[in-house]
Amino acid sequence: MKKKDKEKKKVDMPEFTFKEFTPEESKVYEEAISKFREAIAAGKNLRQAYESYAIADQKLRSLIQVDFLKILIAERHFAQQQPLEKMARELDASLDLLMDTHARMLQEAGVTAADHFARQTGETPPETND
Repeated sequence: MKKKDKEKKKVDMPEFTFKEFTPEESKVYEEAISKFREAIAAGKNLRQAYESYAIADQKLRSLIQVDFLKILIAERHFAQQQPLEKMARELDASLDLLMDTHARMLQEAGVTAADHFARQTGETPPETND
């Protein structure tokens, strides 16, 4: 691969930053996740679960809701091997939303792993052949 291509590839790699919560935000996060879990366990759909706990800060609410969906996908799809289609039906949620969130999770995991590799070894992660 040419040097320019390598530089371009590095620029194209998405950057992810993970929010560091204040103690107050952490409390809201934990309470919301707990309420969302309770709502899902009680048979509510995803929208109803999100409505079960009010979060005033729109950005924090959005972040917590996305994280909760990632948690559900990790637990049900990855750990219990539940198909995303079944999850979508049970949660009364769009399959596209679950598939997009699933893809984002995989992308974040890959970028995080590459970053971890680079920090541990001081080297650029090996290129893939895709």
